[in-house]
Amino acid sequence: MTEYEVPGPGASPDEIERVVVSLRRATGTDPDRYLPELGHGLLRLGSLIATEPGRLDEAVDVLEEAAAVYRRLPEGHLHLAGLGIALQRKALALGFGSAERYEEARETAREAVEVWRRLVARGVEGSRAELAGALLVLGGRLADTGHHHEALDRITEAVEIRRLLVDRTDGTGRTELASALQELGVKLGEMGRQDEAIVHLRLALAVYRETAGAAGGRTVGDLGEHATAAFAVGRTLIGLGRTDEARPYFAEAAALHAEIGAREPAAVAFFDHVFARHGYRVTYKGGILAREKIRSAPETTSSPETATGPDTTGHPDTSARPDPAARPGAPGTPGTVGGASEGPGTPDRDDTADRAASASAARTGPTARTAPAASDEDGPAPTGPTGRAAPGPAGPAAFERIDHLNAHGLALAHSGRPGLAVEPLTEALALARAAAVGSGLAGSLSLARTLHNLGLVQAWSGRRAEALEAVDEAVHLYRRRLGTAPGTVRPLLADSADSLGSRLAGLGRHRDALAPATEAVALFRQLAHADPDAYRGELARVLDNLSIRLCDADRHIEALAATEESLELHRLLHRDDPEAHLPGLAHALTNLALRRARLGRHEAVAAPTAEAVHLLRQPTRPRPGNDVTGLAESLAWLGWYLRRNGHPDAARDAERTARRLRRRAPKPGR
Repeated sequence: MTEYEVPGPGASPDEIERVVVSLRRATGTDPDRYLPELGHGLLRLGSLIATEPGRLDEAVDVLEEAAAVYRRLPEGHLHLAGLGIALQRKALALGFGSAERYEEARETAREAVEVWRRLVARGVEGSRAELAGALLVLGGRLADTGHHHEALDRITEAVEIRRLLVDRTDGTGRTELASALQELGVKLGEMGRQDEAIVHLRLALAVYRETAGAAGGRTVGDLGEHATAAFAVGRTLIGLGRTDEARPYFAEAAALHAEIGAREPAAVAFFDHVFARHGYRVTYKGGILAREKIRSAPETTSSPETATGPDTTGHPDTSARPDPAARPGAPGTPGTVGGASEGPGTPDRDDTADRAASASAARTGPTARTAPAASDEDGPAPTGPTGRAAPGPAGPAAFERIDHLNAHGLALAHSGRPGLAVEPLTEALALARAAAVGSGLAGSLSLARTLHNLGLVQAWSGRRAEALEAVDEAVHLYRRRLGTAPGTVRPLLADSADSLGSRLAGLGRHRDALAPATEAVALFRQLAHADPDAYRGELARVLDNLSIRLCDADRHIEALAATEESLELHRLLHRDDPEAHLPGLAHALTNLALRRARLGRHEAVAAPTAEAVHLLRQPTRPRPGNDVTGLAESLAWLGWYLRRNGHPDAARDAERTARRLRRRAPKPGR
């Protein structure tokens, strides 16, 4: 072996580092010859030292140097693969480091995914499996930085890739699929979707159990995957209040922990860290218990078989993660509807916010308000924490000040001055963050409501990226508290999830917007089932929004189904109170016409358009606050569409109605 030849497997970091030093010198005089070998050496060195305690920062620097070398090389398959591996391992190393570098880790992981996508597009062998791994790393880094819905999408994509890569003959790839399913289950659990999480976690655990008796035995890493999956299942069952079911899973995790300790004592430190991050620890008798139980009572679990977690009251926060390994334009625009290539374009509009306010008043108190007409797809902004529990250490004065600032900010926004509303809500947010410390449920809800309100106001002020961050944090806070007070939190989470979908769509992230929009529908469906009078209108509204999100994502059949369900609800609401719900029914009918147009069902567009026009001729027409402008735009576009497709009479009626609505719409500045 020459001084420029990178040692093979089994070489120590010091041996590889000596060769790397030589290659750096040689590259200075002959880069074409030595750059590829330098990249390979740096990649090997960075990967090795990343596993050594205290050398993470050094590993990150070496892997970044490796990536820089591969960027200088021609874009051959091998060089691109080297870049992808270097970026992916750097993102992993950064993820184990300090929180200050989490954003750098996220963007590095995102670049790694794009590199592997390019290799997949070129048909490079093995690149799809590498893409799945990179997606899982990106999912972890996105979650670390609060981008939970995007994280869920990336992890779900990885699961689907790994599912396709499983060999149906010999089962090769099943353990990789199990690892991805485990990541998906953990992510769903973090987002408060424990029922879905438990399904994926049990699937992963079943695979690990099947491989327990594999020829040749299992590595410590295999045992660790199995242990963390069993622990995750038990922890999720605790979160669902199913403590008895959790016991055997904790016992299984404890037994695997003991086996790992017997084979490689140093390895148990990592798993102890994972347990501790979730509020648990392994007892001296080998059981797994919640920390507060250990502190408050004598140990009663004499063996792993009886180990369990906490009871259903006050269980530890299950949202903490262990350290982990646009198109522009609105639906209905010309050029995309039924093959149209010209004519006026219109966005889909959601139902009027006046309906949302009436449904919301029953659950948020007399200060509930409607969203400005410019953002009808947002639900009502939650008000201050009405009906909250007695405040914690922050004291009642702090909460009263937060409520006052929220009310003042919302009043400014509702009066058409959202820019001025940002300042009082920003002040409220600072106070709410301080008040949330040690204040339990009351503090969490106060903080989440303030974040939600600030996000809406920022969106109306054109500060879309900031709005997304605020609403996403609010959603995460509500999810963490859903199990604690479901009756209080569920409607608030539903509103915020719906708003999060709108925020993501506003930034062109249409695919990412689907998850929160779907979640909002599921939550309001539960609420409407329990209390139809209070929540049926809200369900209709978020179904409208979901149909828009689906349409933006080019899932037009599903968008039509959501619109049809929304229309059925609007008919029921209109039947019970025609004056209050006429605008909602008119919007739903125009949305149905738009959906059918997107699917090219030309003959089915005229009927709902004509019905909407007929409603709008009634004496109880919508008031200007009911998004008259949006309705006018929809009808104007439908008029153009109907005329183009051989329905001149229906087109004329739609266009006339659109002109009347435009004359009645609020003028700018009024």
